[in-house]
Amino acid sequence: MAIHLRLRSRARACGALLFALGLACAGGGTGGSGRPDVPIEQDAARLHEARQVAVRVAALAGTVREVGSRLELTFWSEQGALTLVGYQAQERGGRAGRPVDAAELQRQVATRLLSTTRQPPGEVVLTLERGASSWRVEPPLLLPAERPLGARRAPGRREAGTPEPGAVVEGLKKLLAPVRVPAGGSAWADVTVRLRDGRVVGWGLKDWRELRGGRDDATRPVSRRVLEETASVLLLHAPATGERSLQLGLRLVHEPGAAAAGGWVEVASP
Repeated sequence: MAIHLRLRSRARACGALLFALGLACAGGGTGGSGRPDVPIEQDAARLHEARQVAVRVAALAGTVREVGSRLELTFWSEQGALTLVGYQAQERGGRAGRPVDAAELQRQVATRLLSTTRQPPGEVVLTLERGASSWRVEPPLLLPAERPLGARRAPGRREAGTPEPGAVVEGLKKLLAPVRVPAGGSAWADVTVRLRDGRVVGWGLKDWRELRGGRDDATRPVSRRVLEETASVLLLHAPATGERSLQLGLRLVHEPGAAAAGGWVEVASP
């Protein structure tokens, strides 16, 4: 028993020493100020940023039901700030899976992103793969790259001016109203969105075209699910500095018997 107590005492002493050394190192990283609260505040900002992004990513993933779907999101990472600069969807159109645990997905995404925030500025590629009832979040890929236009330099996503998802969906509904997908066929639509300091200041339907014709002249409108997915992709891109233009490519597919055409955002980039 005495030996056990002595070991516990020594463990506490070692723990206290390591904690003190950790604070000392943290203080030394502030330019000699010796204030441990500065890096602690920075860490808190990085964590908050990663969690905010994870909420948006989970909202986007929640609109994707097809098993085997892969979502690739490319962020510019700088001092904990995460600016989305590219998006691509692959292997879409498969069978529908079961609902997923959004909270667990948020945790996984936040953990993966947080692990990259102390790296030098560069691109972070995060890939998610849809399973039958969950998402697999792959380890992020870090790539050197030139700093993109509009990339933020510090964590702290200002989303106060970002429109509500419902308002974006309604705006997209009006924008895509002219698009008519052949019954049993498919179409493609190109959408341009102008963003300024996180706010949507304009958008337009650049072009749309039929990819595969149907059995007759009947057509179908774009479904609300596609509008919701498009809104989620747009809102992930919104937090940035200055003005930039976002290009979205939508693949639209009508399944026989469906009231509206389904589909997805296949690619998005500034």
